[in-house]
Amino acid sequence: MHSWIEDDYGLPWKVVRWSKGVYYNRAPTTLRFYGLLHWLTKTGMASSAPLVAWVYGSISGLLATGVAGAIFVGHSTVSFFDGLSKEKASQSDDNQTDIVVRFGDLLVAHKVKGTLNDIERDDAIRACLGVLEVFSRQITKTRSGDISVSLVLYSGSSQGRMKVRYRNPGNTRPVNREVDADKMLGHTACVNGALPRVVHDLREFGKGSITSPTQSKADYRSIFFFPLTVDSGDEKVVRGFVSIDCKRPYAFYGNRSSSIVVTCEPILNHIGELIQEARNGRGRQRTASK
Repeated sequence: MHSWIEDDYGLPWKVVRWSKGVYYNRAPTTLRFYGLLHWLTKTGMASSAPLVAWVYGSISGLLATGVAGAIFVGHSTVSFFDGLSKEKASQSDDNQTDIVVRFGDLLVAHKVKGTLNDIERDDAIRACLGVLEVFSRQITKTRSGDISVSLVLYSGSSQGRMKVRYRNPGNTRPVNREVDADKMLGHTACVNGALPRVVHDLREFGKGSITSPTQSKADYRSIFFFPLTVDSGDEKVVRGFVSIDCKRPYAFYGNRSSSIVVTCEPILNHIGELIQEARNGRGRQRTASK
């Protein structure tokens, strides 16, 4: 845990992390285990005709090997580029459509001028999380459903309990379950400098050492944490954090987390402003009731 917080890793482990980052982010999905097995099987069948002809004595073994090898290479090359183009086109189309939808949600949530009421504020926060999800998918080159965005806040004024208050639209994972803050990796990030932090692969913490506070089993592997601060008198305090988790390990490796912060900084700041507005509204209500 200390190594994660301080980002203090030795050279051998940095090389391992770099290798994993390249594998999970640069290698096409067709080159991973099951995709590779399918690819080899399909290509092997396509290039088997000359070998069958050799078995029946129609052509020589040398000619059969040469023709089969040429078919194998050609078919593999075509399949590789065909799969790569379909994958990128599908991701691009999905992301462009979702960007329009999520920004529409955000505009609808702000259609009323002036201070938002609780329902409008909730809708605005969810719309912001939806925008973050789409841009995160764009940056990490992942598909719909691979990325989940949540807003986790401290319960009350203490830092002992936390609650997942909001999730991105379409996310069916539970909300409003209060848990011990110590069970949240995001809490650890918040109390150690409140800087954005990344978990590249939960499994690197050791089997069973990290569990999901709201699920029986975590189906995500990498997480990006962005602590949120609000004004409290003359100082700023951490009120909670935005978490962006992904089913793929090392999804935020390299400059991807920085790209999310740079691209989505207005959205992240707006979420903080909405939290501040809600906090101020509750303060006014308490004052009026006295």
